[in-house]
Amino acid sequence: MTDESLGPGFDTVTLTRPTPRKLVCLWMEQAGLRTVLLPTVWEQLASTRKDRIGVNAASWRRARAHPNAPFRWLELDDEQQEAVEDVLQHFTEPCFPKLVADQIPDDADANIIAEALVVGTDVLVTQDINSINHDEINFVIEKRLGANSGFVLTVDRALARAFPGGESADHLLMLALATIAPAAPAHQEWAVDDAHQDFSNLLLALSGANVRETAERLDVRWNQCCDLERLLEDARMLAEDSCAMRFERMRMEWQREAARRGRPSQGRKGR
Repeated sequence: MTDESLGPGFDTVTLTRPTPRKLVCLWMEQAGLRTVLLPTVWEQLASTRKDRIGVNAASWRRARAHPNAPFRWLELDDEQQEAVEDVLQHFTEPCFPKLVADQIPDDADANIIAEALVVGTDVLVTQDINSINHDEINFVIEKRLGANSGFVLTVDRALARAFPGGESADHLLMLALATIAPAAPAHQEWAVDDAHQDFSNLLLALSGANVRETAERLDVRWNQCCDLERLLEDARMLAEDSCAMRFERMRMEWQREAARRGRPSQGRKGR
């Protein structure tokens, strides 16, 4: 580990899905941080077991070798790994409603939470609201392990905490718009009507990724914004200047290339 400041940890689902990944990576970049990849998260992202052609996993492995990747890969030493194993023993069955006690030490989500605690992130941000009981885990973490209250947060709660209102809420809207801003020539305007359709699609994607509260907040903020033209221009400038967004565009090109290589050739049918 280095002396570099450490931001929050993120679960695998948040970083697998493009829409929330772009938003949290841009959030981290604006905070002067690289997006943390915990060991178990990285193992899942780089695995091809659930990726039939290996496109997404291959792009993650390629990202690790890239000098400008906006991520920070964390590795545990032996002492930290022992600490993770100790943390896992404190979790109870109510923390993970779909597991029995002896399954918890081998569960990926449980290990991700334990790793985040051991490396010292402030919080762990997760989209998993079905197999993880946030309230129960936070109770155990606070009462038994002495960590801060509300250690495990949903993406919605984390963004609400980081961008509670006022100018910060406008900034969140600008970040969200930057994740969908078109890579068009500087002289070409991103018209409000065009942007609204793109924005509507973004809100649907966020809702589909279980980030519904944020989608609702962004929708309200859009309707209350007094200068959408300026906000759209700021979002486009950020999208062009952002290392995280440039990297996402590069990742998309890698995946398109890999998909083309993996697509069967279309030979002529026999006569």
